[in-house]
Amino acid sequence: MEKREDRRVRVTKRMLKDALIELLKERDIYHVSIRELCEAADVNRTTFYKYYGNQFDLLSDMENDLIGFISSTIEKNQTDSEKILVSACRYLAENIEFARLIINNNADPSFPNKLFSAEAITTSFVNRYSVNQSPETLEYFYNYITYGVFRVVCVWLNKENRETPEAIAGIINRMVMR
Repeated sequence: MEKREDRRVRVTKRMLKDALIELLKERDIYHVSIRELCEAADVNRTTFYKYYGNQFDLLSDMENDLIGFISSTIEKNQTDSEKILVSACRYLAENIEFARLIINNNADPSFPNKLFSAEAITTSFVNRYSVNQSPETLEYFYNYITYGVFRVVCVWLNKENRETPEAIAGIINRMVMR
């Protein structure tokens, strides 16, 4: 059984994540020091190192939060692609600053590969689209769909007057289902 994190630990990690988001707005991850990260979060360096080895571990934890949310949403709603998309778009809208940083490759250019190699995403895709498809065709189709949806989400997140999460999810779902 997985042990739940103490509330104080969650608060401390949230403060570190928020501080990293603010710093990543100004510079890339390679130019963020642990000292300034701890100062921005008002957290002791010893506390930081209790949870993370470096700023990349913190960023990875944040990425894993997003991937974990999407994966669990897919597992709960396997047959309802629009519900999955609405939930994912709501999450991104609620975490807009981080979503923009990660989607625009400002933080980790390898994030799309991490996202699209998540087992829940690949399994869901294969279950939905593998009928009468050769493995080669399926691979191309997977990349076409996932990276296409990713770019649509990028455009949506960067718009000043964005559609609602429900509206963009409907648009994406209609495009994918064609």
